[in-house]
Amino acid sequence: MYRFYERSRWARAWFLSRCRNDAICALFNPQQYRALFDNKNEFNRYFSEFIRREWLYAPDASDQQIEDFLRTQEQIIVKPHDASYGIGVHKALYAEVTDMRAFCESARKERSLLEEIVKQHADLGSINPTSVNTIRINTVVDQEGVPHVLCAALRIGRGESIADNLHSGGIGARIDLDSGVLFTLAVGNDLQTHVKHPISGVILPGFQIPHWEAAKEMVLCAAKMIPQTRWIGWDVAITETGPLLIEGNRQSNTDILQLPAQTGVYHILRRYV
Repeated sequence: MYRFYERSRWARAWFLSRCRNDAICALFNPQQYRALFDNKNEFNRYFSEFIRREWLYAPDASDQQIEDFLRTQEQIIVKPHDASYGIGVHKALYAEVTDMRAFCESARKERSLLEEIVKQHADLGSINPTSVNTIRINTVVDQEGVPHVLCAALRIGRGESIADNLHSGGIGARIDLDSGVLFTLAVGNDLQTHVKHPISGVILPGFQIPHWEAAKEMVLCAAKMIPQTRWIGWDVAITETGPLLIEGNRQSNTDILQLPAQTGVYHILRRYV
């Protein structure tokens, strides 16, 4: 993935390997705060000012409340409690639910979070409209409790999948932190690089992320709310009116941050260790 077989030992040392990342997550993110990020319902409650969409936690809701929420929204996103890498996340349409009782029982059994569908910014939708194309922004909190944006990347779906992450067939490109512009080609887990999105044909290097400064400010504010967790990967969606939080990852996968530019971030992160 990082072509270590072509790199010197010194060059390899710049990368945040998965073993190093696991060690830093264990060091920076204390056990007692991890449930806040692992439980999607608790995350939405704690960071409610940044969620900016309607949501309902199925285990706390009656059949009638679930049906009313689905009917009002017409179409929702269903996120099982333990969903990761986008696995198990799916859309539900009120018009297509033929057995509402079974739908409600399944949602409660999986401890699902039911959410209003995010309407992304038109610029991002032009790249791939079938998925909400989110930004992964990693923040690190220094020893004085001050959060910093360390690195960021745009994740883009391709095909009919509603997920945009690499494990679901998506591709990603790095974002310049100062300008909010993509400065690399996009790449996926298949290691194929793309100047243009393979379906829409939108040219990716040079693409400007809308509301970039507001997105950075939002994740820094969120990081300040829980400085005890020092190394978090925030998933951010951009709407016409500004950014919102999708979720936070206390065990953030850094492939999306290092793979497109083929440069490591460990040499930057280690100054905070």
